[in-house]
Amino acid sequence: MTSTAVRSEQENRERLLAGDIRALRRARGLTLAETGLMLGRSVGWVSQVERGLSIPSLSDLRAFAELFGVPVSLFFSHDVPVENERGVVV
Repeated sequence: MTSTAVRSEQENRERLLAGDIRALRRARGLTLAETGLMLGRSVGWVSQVERGLSIPSLSDLRAFAELFGVPVSLFFSHDVPVENERGVVV
């Protein structure tokens, strides 16, 4: 796999994570300000995470999961198949 493909795969995962966090916040009727306050983070940071400009740490993901009432594993469920492994069944 080329470095460009790896980078593209990583960017796709980050975009999916950002979208999940935004969707969960909105589904719970929380504002950016409320979410930031509950997490002890700034509104700007939460906004950057939701736009994929900042990547939350594992402890941040745990805090999001607790706030939204979901398992932290939800944030890791979007594994993107590696191009040369698509269609391979083990």
